[in-house]
Amino acid sequence: MRYRTFAATIACGAAIMMVGAAAGDAASPPAVTDAASAVTSTSAALNGVIDPSGLDTFWGFQWGTSTAYGHNTTATGPITGTNPNPVMAPITGLQPDTTYHFRLVAVQGEAGASGEPTVTGGADVSFTTKSTGTNNPTNSKSKQAKASLRSHTLTVRDGDTLIPWKCSGTSGAVCKGKISLSARGKIGGTVQTVSCGGGTFTASTGRQHSVRADLGKKCLSLVKHARHHRLGASLKASFSQGTGNLKTGVTLVLG
Repeated sequence: MRYRTFAATIACGAAIMMVGAAAGDAASPPAVTDAASAVTSTSAALNGVIDPSGLDTFWGFQWGTSTAYGHNTTATGPITGTNPNPVMAPITGLQPDTTYHFRLVAVQGEAGASGEPTVTGGADVSFTTKSTGTNNPTNSKSKQAKASLRSHTLTVRDGDTLIPWKCSGTSGAVCKGKISLSARGKIGGTVQTVSCGGGTFTASTGRQHSVRADLGKKCLSLVKHARHHRLGASLKASFSQGTGNLKTGVTLVLG
């Protein structure tokens, strides 16, 4: 029933009443919209962070060519627990060289005696699709290379973690990139976002590569205080082959 309620509510688009954290409220908002990633001329990945704060939380993205949106991703959930969770939804069928707007929407529980769920919308974020013919990262006209994450669960041991990547594409091409980790969680009831280190990688196509990141004291403190020793984190990577910036969710787990 809650899933159907969410799907119906999110479909109302701009007509729904959005609520957020009260002014001065130190609690993390349920829905935070992040920048889009993997943007091509016809597709993109929409990103955000859901903080359930102990409530069953369904989520989805509204998107379109204006802040009226008009399109919705598939309703997903529920997310439970008390830790922030990075979320992502791909969209396709976009027009080249066009600006799109989107926002993350969270639906939580029932609001008092009304029996209606509380709907929270994140801030509006926009991106512009690439022109036709600019989707493929290339080292040259004849060579193509693309780096991708091999695991979204990163094990923390002795204060650091290995970020596993692989390089695919035209034989003889090379992937080069920079990676950074950031984590968001609660310590002493206060939501904090900290840097968790990063590194660089170079690998030829057909090869796998791991980047060792020294997490640092603040990041390790977040991991240790996270419920069940798990912590949602965002991994950002930039590639020299022209793929732009990638932002994706990973999970840090104490080994």
